[in-house]
Amino acid sequence: MTQVAARYGYSDASVARVVDQAGVSRATFYEHFAGKEACFLAAFERAAQGIELALARVDADVAPARRAPQLLDDLLASVVSGPAAARLLLVEAFAGGAEVRLAHERLARSVETTLERWLRQADEDGLHLAITGRALMEGLAGILARRSFRGETARVADLRDDLLAWIDSHLMPPGHPRRTPAGWRRLGAGLVGAPRAQPRPAASPRRLPRGRGAVAPEAVAGEYRERILEAVKQLTRTKGYVAMTVADIVSTAAVTREAFYELFRSKEDAFLAAQVAGLESSISVAAAGFFAGETWETRVWDGLEALFGYSALEPDFVYLDVLEGYAAGSAAIRRSFDNRIAYHLFLEDGYRQNPTAERLPRLSSEAVGGAILGLMRCQVSEGRTERMLEALPQSVYLALAPFIGPVAAIELVEAKAVAEDGASTA
Repeated sequence: MTQVAARYGYSDASVARVVDQAGVSRATFYEHFAGKEACFLAAFERAAQGIELALARVDADVAPARRAPQLLDDLLASVVSGPAAARLLLVEAFAGGAEVRLAHERLARSVETTLERWLRQADEDGLHLAITGRALMEGLAGILARRSFRGETARVADLRDDLLAWIDSHLMPPGHPRRTPAGWRRLGAGLVGAPRAQPRPAASPRRLPRGRGAVAPEAVAGEYRERILEAVKQLTRTKGYVAMTVADIVSTAAVTREAFYELFRSKEDAFLAAQVAGLESSISVAAAGFFAGETWETRVWDGLEALFGYSALEPDFVYLDVLEGYAAGSAAIRRSFDNRIAYHLFLEDGYRQNPTAERLPRLSSEAVGGAILGLMRCQVSEGRTERMLEALPQSVYLALAPFIGPVAAIELVEAKAVAEDGASTA
């Protein structure tokens, strides 16, 4: 299962392919597993054990100052030696059913808990890393997931120094406390009440005028297309991509099957169109917020605030992209990875902030993007998409800290959050 899922993706990891790869009969397969999902879950749990054992070894034997390098060395070595297991953990697990996703979240929380325990401890010089365990985990995972998906794991060890440079950019001097995950969430809680963060009601399909020539054909097609894309987003969140059918889509969109197939070849085609429309809208909203600010730091806040506000208003799209996109197959995953690179442009001015920032590797932008996306995914998986702005302060901090330093970044973010919270309360 591990090899088949890595080669074909979860959606095409059929029992037939698994038994062929294993060299056993279907009868033997069903003696051990109830079906594909049960087998995939077992394969995931076996791969997850390797991560937990590596964490336990580092936790027991390595001094605080050496834990991040040691963990990174072990992680990169495991990706190189076990590329199929890495893809299972980093990519295909998001495509699995409910039990697999729960297992994945249990693993994530276990890793986060261990990292938080480490991060609370300063080294012998009093320095500590001012980053949460979840953000650190997601930043690394985002970089490795993209390379795992593209089959580029053989050389991930070459990323070691660049990844350590990104991690070390969060070193906080003595006397400056780090914020915990709960502290970051409390800081962002007051931002949720902003008017643009309130979810809008779902629109009901409009009835088109009757009669020959009442509406131009291209207008009808455009209306039907919008109905279908809205239906796909809604059903992806309520039923999931795998369970959703064309019959569900046409019923929800109030169109005929003929109208659907005039516009889309398949369920996957309609899903990809909905994904593209949402990604284009989200990037447009973020860019409009970003380019309105006066300083780069303000632009980063404004751009992410616009993006998170949009996400709160469009929970169906966010769920579609950050979770169900994996279930839709390789085309949707590839499109999601590729489109997120556009957000790296918002960080380009960061490298011109000071001499230290100029020396940062460009991989820092990708790590920041992975960490922020991970925080967004966490909000979605916890059913808190409509409260996405809770994650804004920590996300802005992650975007600024490598370039202006963690002390300046946290002071700016705290002042901005308090000011906006006060303004919304007033």
